[in-house]
Amino acid sequence: MTQSNDLPQRVERLENGQIDLKLAVSSLLAVVERHQVYHETSQRNFERIMAEIQSMRSDMQEMRADMQEMQSEIRGLQVENRRILDILQDQGDEHGN
Repeated sequence: MTQSNDLPQRVERLENGQIDLKLAVSSLLAVVERHQVYHETSQRNFERIMAEIQSMRSDMQEMRADMQEMQSEIRGLQVENRRILDILQDQGDEHGN
């Protein structure tokens, strides 16, 4: 008879244990949802940063091409200035003699 008298207490413990398990599972699901949101946010941020990096890389390549073009133009101007200077010096030598 001890077991039959103990049956309501055992059922109550099982029900309480089931409630505790439901609460634990609910808490775990909330944690999983928060981590999912965090992961999705991190993924979006990563993709945005990668797009910005790609844009910066493209801008840097354009600037490099512009700099190379300017360097080429400067070299051309230096050659032209040297040619003009040589002509002027030759003319000065002709008039000086």
